[in-house]
Amino acid sequence: MRIYQDEIYQKGVHFIRIVRLDRYEVEFKSTTGDPKGDGTLAVLSKKEFCRLLKGMTLLPPAKKAAAEN
Repeated sequence: MRIYQDEIYQKGVHFIRIVRLDRYEVEFKSTTGDPKGDGTLAVLSKKEFCRLLKGMTLLPPAKKAAAEN
């Protein structure tokens, strides 16, 4: 499974956003309701993080219209 920084995964009202991605570990923010809102910050190994994502869906990235102009 390939994961990238700033990806957002959803399951119901729970969201997980990848904040920092290293070779061996992932720092992520877990929120409910708003995917970009405040939440709890946690660090897991890549293997544990991928197990956590099981059953979650990847949200499509938001288009940056202002960056294109």
